[in-house]
Amino acid sequence: MASTAAEEGDSGLEKFAQGAVDRHLGVERTEFEQRFQWSEQGNSLFLGSMHLSSGISVTAMRCSWERSFMVGVRHPPSVLQFDVMRGPSTHVATDDGQIHVLGDGMFQIGQVKREVGMRCGWDEQTRERSVELLTLGIDAERLRELSGTTVLPAPLERILSSTSIYPREAHGSAPALFRLLDEIVHAGGRGVSRQLHLEAKGLELLAALVDQLEESESATAPRLSRSDVERLERARRIVLARLQDPPTLPELARQAGLNEVKLKVGFRALFGSPVYAYLRDQRLELAHRLLRERAGNVSEVAQRVGYANPSKFATAFRKRFNVSPSSV
Repeated sequence: MASTAAEEGDSGLEKFAQGAVDRHLGVERTEFEQRFQWSEQGNSLFLGSMHLSSGISVTAMRCSWERSFMVGVRHPPSVLQFDVMRGPSTHVATDDGQIHVLGDGMFQIGQVKREVGMRCGWDEQTRERSVELLTLGIDAERLRELSGTTVLPAPLERILSSTSIYPREAHGSAPALFRLLDEIVHAGGRGVSRQLHLEAKGLELLAALVDQLEESESATAPRLSRSDVERLERARRIVLARLQDPPTLPELARQAGLNEVKLKVGFRALFGSPVYAYLRDQRLELAHRLLRERAGNVSEVAQRVGYANPSKFATAFRKRFNVSPSSV
């Protein structure tokens, strides 16, 4: 990641945009859409953002570069985001130490819970290959209104209930998603006809994404009754209340009113990870927050989140956040 395309923070993006204006590059604006095009010395970028009357926002990006690069931005809290990507993988590192990979041919969902710094980078595989990224954003309540339901597909509910700053889930790919990516990124037309076309394509993309989520869940998830879900939620609350002294699986199953098999299978299906993986992640998320707030030294924080051995805590922390606890 040899060069920096924009400095971290809003001021960097403003300088980048001002440079575009200074070089007389293509910028178009309408009441519902902004389009930006830039080309210089073998590098090119197209960026379009649309805010549709349905409550959907769509951002489409297509770029190619002669060498690897990194761009840093401050990302404000956001609505639910659906990302569809084609081209070299993109690495996104957040300032809380998390690293996410937008894989070629994949679509993912996520939500930025609070403002966070992000550094997005492409490695040497990017050279002479174009990257296309389509992001659809929608407020959860608006999505419920459009779908006519109070309960969204389980992956979306997991994202909404997560305490992570930037929870994400990958859900494979589907040909229909990339057909729609092409139709939105390469859409023609002007004025009202273009707006109507993009409104229709935005809703079609949203429907295809939700269909794909439901299909991926139904293919792997066990059938859970309302009673099962309530008991699993009880189990999750018990885990969160006992981070320092967690119950054994038999004890947790007994307290939640489930057998061990239903606890293990159902917990993973509903919350996206096994019980003890969920416990570990919650411990480490709490530890990261305590260290940021200077609520104790490393040994004290390790004990507060249930690690008797500071060395094991440090190893788990580095694996989770790619930094040592002492450097937070």
